[in-house]
Amino acid sequence: MIWGAELAFDRLFFMKIEHLVSQHLSIKIGLWLMIIFIMVAMFGWDILQDMKRLRFEASIVEGSNHKSHELHNLEISINRYIDPMKEFLITGDYRLEAYFNQRHQSLLSSIQTYEHHYADDSFRRISDQLQRIYALSHRIFALPFAVGNMEGPILLKEVNEHGKIAVLQLSEQHQNLDIQVNDAMRMMDGLRMDMRDDALVLLLILLMTLIFLTHFIYSQIVLPLVRMRKAAQQIGEGDFTQQSPVTSQDEIGELASALNTMGQALQERDKHLDHARNLSAYQEKMNALGFIAAGIAHEIGNPLAAISVSLQVAQKKLGKKDHHIDHHIEAALVESERIESIIQMILNFSRHDPHRHLHFFKLQPVIDNAVYLAQMSPDKKTIHVSTDIDAHLPVVYSDESIVLQVLINLILNAIDACKGGGSIIIHAFEGMNGVMLNVKDTGSGIPTAVQQAIFEPHFTSKPRGQGTGLGLAISRELLHSIQSSLQLIHSDEHGSCFQIYLPMSEKELHETVNC
Repeated sequence: MIWGAELAFDRLFFMKIEHLVSQHLSIKIGLWLMIIFIMVAMFGWDILQDMKRLRFEASIVEGSNHKSHELHNLEISINRYIDPMKEFLITGDYRLEAYFNQRHQSLLSSIQTYEHHYADDSFRRISDQLQRIYALSHRIFALPFAVGNMEGPILLKEVNEHGKIAVLQLSEQHQNLDIQVNDAMRMMDGLRMDMRDDALVLLLILLMTLIFLTHFIYSQIVLPLVRMRKAAQQIGEGDFTQQSPVTSQDEIGELASALNTMGQALQERDKHLDHARNLSAYQEKMNALGFIAAGIAHEIGNPLAAISVSLQVAQKKLGKKDHHIDHHIEAALVESERIESIIQMILNFSRHDPHRHLHFFKLQPVIDNAVYLAQMSPDKKTIHVSTDIDAHLPVVYSDESIVLQVLINLILNAIDACKGGGSIIIHAFEGMNGVMLNVKDTGSGIPTAVQQAIFEPHFTSKPRGQGTGLGLAISRELLHSIQSSLQLIHSDEHGSCFQIYLPMSEKELHETVNC
């Protein structure tokens, strides 16, 4: 249990470290530099240790050379040490004894100095041999000088034997020093090779590390910045669809995400601006239509008023004299009144007021006018449009002209969907928070794949030249401007149903705004 808890803690710790490293570019670069430092420190420490050992071996070689030189001098001194005794046996000069004694003391002093300097006690055997030679020297120098004396050569032979033993012992010391020097030289050669190999490996590792670091800097910093610069340039040129790839979670990744977010925001803002421009153009067109309709109504209204007055005068003058004529005059007066009502409906439909005047009104007349205006064209009258309005439908608090405009647009779209034959029903009823107005048709329906896009500007399923794709988008925008709504309830191969929501009071209107 404890081991499992420790493992989970270690895993959580490393996950936190990995998350921290992935979010900070400076930590990544710091880790790369730390790796380089560790590599240099490891191999550098190894090279320093090799250099230290190399200096130590070099000191051994240097000391051995000094010892070898001194041993060589001692060997020469020992070889010359017995020369006075040989010369004495030849010349019989007793002064040579003092000279021998002087050499003996000098040689012993050299051996003591060597032993003290190098802390080597192996020369005691050599000193013993010298002491034996020195003892034999007394016997030699005590001999009377005589050419035929045989004791002197015998003693000299013994002296030479002791001298050879001392020289052999020095040779052994010399050989040991040579072996030590050779071992040190081999060690120095090996250390030099190790230092060379370590230096080559260190250079290779540094080269590989620098290559990976360069690749890291290029792939994680330089290349994303180049891509972001290109994306920023294209965004500046108006292409807001450009997206910079987010390859990390560090500062560079956050910068790329911020750039992508900015592009999306600009794209959304451009879409809203385009929609606003389309709505403004549409409203300008409606304004122009309103002015034209007002002018036409004025031009038609004056003659129509004169005709109506004339018919009324004629009716009064003729009275009931001719029933047949009076019937025609009455029919003409009814038709002139109908023309006036049609002109008034067109004026109400085309009138645009930038300042919304919300007021209470009944939906029945608005629905009847919308159906009448939508079926004014002869080819539209082939589709039957019926209404189903609740008898106790409350009044709504909205803008009458906007409701009329949107309702006409929905009826016209439904008529276009029922070109192969069908019917349209408009159902108005009271809902939970307002009045619902459903426009349902039995047409071809809207494909499921495009139902999410029908309210987007410039989207249309009609043939080219028969639709702008602005009707539903602008209708929805107009209803939103008066805190109402328009949505597609359902659509299949049997038809479609759109629903308009209208508030019934100012309280519901404010609640809708707050929501």
